[in-house]
Amino acid sequence: MLKRLLLLITLSASVLSPFADAAPPAPQSVKRALTLTPETSVATAFLIAPGYLLTANHAVRGKQRLYVAKERDRVFTAAKVVGYSDELDIAIIAASVQGRPLEFGQWQTFPRGAETFVLGFPKIGNYVSEKRITAGIFNGDQKFRGREDWFQLSAEIQRGNSGSPVIGPDGRVYGLISHKLDAQKALQKYGDFPQNVNFALKSSLILNFLEGYQIKVRSAVFDPVKELRPYQVFAGNQDSIFLLLGTSKAD
Repeated sequence: MLKRLLLLITLSASVLSPFADAAPPAPQSVKRALTLTPETSVATAFLIAPGYLLTANHAVRGKQRLYVAKERDRVFTAAKVVGYSDELDIAIIAASVQGRPLEFGQWQTFPRGAETFVLGFPKIGNYVSEKRITAGIFNGDQKFRGREDWFQLSAEIQRGNSGSPVIGPDGRVYGLISHKLDAQKALQKYGDFPQNVNFALKSSLILNFLEGYQIKVRSAVFDPVKELRPYQVFAGNQDSIFLLLGTSKAD
């Protein structure tokens, strides 16, 4: 029954495009007003290597044009999809942007109950916020259609957080925001209104996905001694987080 309440994810065959066939696009920046239409998708992407960002595949599927920027009022840079998996709801986009690539944490070392931080651009209605951080904990694994590729976390997310990194207290990425429980449907079906029941793809699946590409990412085991505060996590990673706009029109 839970699968009927999950939003924003499509599970089907995986499609991969090797980087050898798709180099990053040439620098191309455009001054683009943040005008949202029904065709515009809003999501978050984060830098994983020079010129390459990671996001949720449902945010870019079917879009003819993609643009990224570090803030709503900045110059947007054209981007393109160079690899994706419908099965995992993950996509790699290439763009000529600057920033520090984030380091991944090795999932098998991440303890249940650890703090989690989500950085991104929440969207409420037609309003896209500035870059925000929310905090919660790693609640446990999430089994969906017989698989345990995702985990549950309590950090608050909105639609624009699709593709946001889930960062641990040691500053490493342990997941990618994928979907959430539809609280309204849960209320109608069960008479209960769950709060902050959100799900992210585990870093182990992300790293396995990236292995098939000619790209180097950093990863390390969880550091239980390093306990960053929320403001430190935000300050240390905000330069690597991007607003992602997509449109189905070739404008």
